Amino acid sequence: METISLRHINDMHSHFGPWPKIKRFLLKKEPANGTVFRFDIGDAIDRLHPLTDTTLGKGNVAIMNEANYTAVTIGNNEGLVMPHRDLNHLYDKADFDVLLANLVDEDSNGQPAWAKPYQIYQSQAGTKMAVIGMTAPYQQTYQTLGWLPEDPEEVLNRFLPEMRKQADVVVLLSHLGLLTDRDLAKKYDLDVIIGAHTHRVLPNGELDQGTWLAAAGRYGDHVGEVLLSLDDQHQLQAVSAKAYRTDDLPAEAMDEETVAAIDQAGVEAETKEMATTYQPAITRRQQASDCLKALQDFYHLPVAICSTGLFLKDLPAGPKSKYDFLCDMPHTIQPMLIHLTGRQLLDWLMEYEEKANDLVDQRIKGSGFRGQVFGQLIMAGLQKNAIGEWTYQDQPIEEGRTYAVATLDHYRWLDFFKMLDEAPAEIRLDVFLREMMAQYYQKIEEEAVFIPAT
Repeated sequence: METISLRHINDMHSHFGPWPKIKRFLLKKEPANGTVFRFDIGDAIDRLHPLTDTTLGKGNVAIMNEANYTAVTIGNNEGLVMPHRDLNHLYDKADFDVLLANLVDEDSNGQPAWAKPYQIYQSQAGTKMAVIGMTAPYQQTYQTLGWLPEDPEEVLNRFLPEMRKQADVVVLLSHLGLLTDRDLAKKYDLDVIIGAHTHRVLPNGELDQGTWLAAAGRYGDHVGEVLLSLDDQHQLQAVSAKAYRTDDLPAEAMDEETVAAIDQAGVEAETKEMATTYQPAITRRQQASDCLKALQDFYHLPVAICSTGLFLKDLPAGPKSKYDFLCDMPHTIQPMLIHLTGRQLLDWLMEYEEKANDLVDQRIKGSGFRGQVFGQLIMAGLQKNAIGEWTYQDQPIEEGRTYAVATLDHYRWLDFFKMLDEAPAEIRLDVFLREMMAQYYQKIEEEAVFIPAT
């Protein structure tokens, strides 16, 4: 009999606090008569952390190399918060395979050069294991960045038959979410699906129509292991899956120092990079007003909407570093030009009026937002006239007309403001809110320098 250990982690989001424990778990001794394979199932990076932000994820890859991973797949934090050119080079120095079968590079209309759709691995006893990786196929957003996502079922229909011919065991690294994993388990001949994306923990795995599912939470709060028992003919005899709480794993004396060094390296590197030479200190409230001006300038449009809860700290006087902006605006939120009918725009404004008092202190989580509360919605170019009608550039809004508004994609992904969900929108996925704001302040600084004397 042979034992194969599949050790896995997912959705770390650059939370390095548990990393020393996780690394030791991944690298612990092999089982008797066994082989270990190590996997990360995506969203390893998150530009919330200064090391990730300043290195565009390459710092994470260097740290991952320490754990001797076999392979990884990508999550939306690799795929959607990295410009196309930077994702193309994220794994240049990786010591592991990147497996990704459902994303096409629009430039070549083929497989990304840095990834393989699947790979066949062989255990010490000769068992062949086919491992395929897939990520959540966000159609509109990926296409904006020059990637063409494919439907997971179409991909499995294409690759699974050839994988089955070559391998004794088939494993899917799935950054697709637990509901999708369960659906695929019912439809396809997969031995194991190691899942991610929805941040679920399966403490003892889950057996679904002959397929074992495993998942290890988020932020490194759990690590997982799937044990496969195979006979001498490489036939699968038994499977067990378990997720372990990282807090329950033993600590060592230097763990805190190791994590502190990672954090400090990021802070020092990003503090040295100036985002703008703009001199005045800027309060949170002033930043919200400036955000309207930045959006107007970015889209060359007089009408803009943003909210006060996006700004977490005052910006200091003097030149301001990338780290200043990261601490103030850590969100993965991007500029959005949206086109609404007059009816949709009025519905948005009226819904906000109804919810305004509650939204001031409404706690918001997810969808790229890394602050606390929504705050107040503020506007430029939209106001009520003397008789209480909403106006767009001082003209009453007509229900049948189409209006353009410069705003942020944050409002499209929230659970409220449903009228924004399907409206035509152009989201600038190559620019974060903090980068747009820094560019705006730098433009003000440069224009002030070159104002001719009178």
